[in-house]
Amino acid sequence: MNFPKRHRPVRSTVLAIGVGLNLFVAMLTVFSAYGGMFDPEERVIAAMAAMVLPLLLIAGGLLFIINLFFDRRLVLILIAGWAISAPSIRVFAPLNGWKPTLTAEQRKHSFTFMTYNVLHFWDYRGENHPGVTQNATLDYILDTDPDIVSIQEYDVLDTTGPWKIMQAQIDSLYARYPHRYESRYLSYALYSKYPFQPIDIGLKQFSQLPAMGFRLDIQGHEVHLLNLHLKSIGLTDEDKELYKEALAVPQTKGELKREIKEVKSQLLSKLAEAFKIRAQQAHAIRHIIDSIGGPFIVAGDFNDIPDCYAVRTIRGKDMHDAYADAAFGPTITYHADRFYFRIDQVLYRGPFKAIDTERGDIDSSDHNPLLTTFLFDKGVIPAPKRYDMPTAEPTDSTTNHIP
Repeated sequence: MNFPKRHRPVRSTVLAIGVGLNLFVAMLTVFSAYGGMFDPEERVIAAMAAMVLPLLLIAGGLLFIINLFFDRRLVLILIAGWAISAPSIRVFAPLNGWKPTLTAEQRKHSFTFMTYNVLHFWDYRGENHPGVTQNATLDYILDTDPDIVSIQEYDVLDTTGPWKIMQAQIDSLYARYPHRYESRYLSYALYSKYPFQPIDIGLKQFSQLPAMGFRLDIQGHEVHLLNLHLKSIGLTDEDKELYKEALAVPQTKGELKREIKEVKSQLLSKLAEAFKIRAQQAHAIRHIIDSIGGPFIVAGDFNDIPDCYAVRTIRGKDMHDAYADAAFGPTITYHADRFYFRIDQVLYRGPFKAIDTERGDIDSSDHNPLLTTFLFDKGVIPAPKRYDMPTAEPTDSTTNHIP
């Protein structure tokens, strides 16, 4: 944009404002991208900042367009911020555009894994959602047909309830998956075409069991699975209504002040407490991973975003994020109450690689499932590290089918 000579002081002022605004957005983007590196016990504001990375990327994109018309040099500030933030941006919005086609031989050495918070098999859309004649969540699992289905918020498959669970669906599920673990008491389930054993991983120090452990035999490979359900924010209906109000534009300055005060006292305090508890859970889970060793899949409802402190702690330096490795673009896996985040994660390590990860487009639960295809590496695979981890004893409310 060219200003007349007499208006150059105005241009200098506008340019200074533009530089400041671009620097502000770029610096906030970097802080948000690396907010998950800070322990919420010490810097909870950093954990909260990490949640707004999508908004900052959108703001940066809009500024980028404005800069092209005002002063193209300013885009360099944003580009620098994005470059510094690239590792976290790649996890949030990976660009794996090529989906491999497996040969018949490769398919023999691959397996599919689904993690799914099923909301107790209720239908989030309501009991009488149009066109639904039987349970939509079970239908989706059966239609997708993954080799392993790791479930959170499991509830008994009750054909007498209002959620249209049919005996034929249960029969098909059990015929498809001969190896099963179901615990209404713990709210975890595992359906597998491969044999497995549940293992006792401890974690009794937590009021809510944040993980359930299993030892699977997948095509002759011993792989451990931790099915996670980390601490949720625990918002009440009143809190959720307040959150929705906060997203709307307040009518008056008085309403704005009231909403800010209520959000700070009700929402942010609960958010901060949940961050801290998840950090404690994550450290305990990482200790289990290190104690067991060997190939691992750690997946489930993390109740937190990619690259947050809990995810970074569990992932460590030796695990991969299946979505970052094998998906394309950003996504959300929780769609209720306007909390649009990807809070379901799949982490892994071992002699296999995620070659495709997709979000299931089914909204019968408040969560969307994640489906990952893994391919075992070629060549000699070192024997897994052995350990003395006891087999878990099923509870009275648990059915465990292991050959």
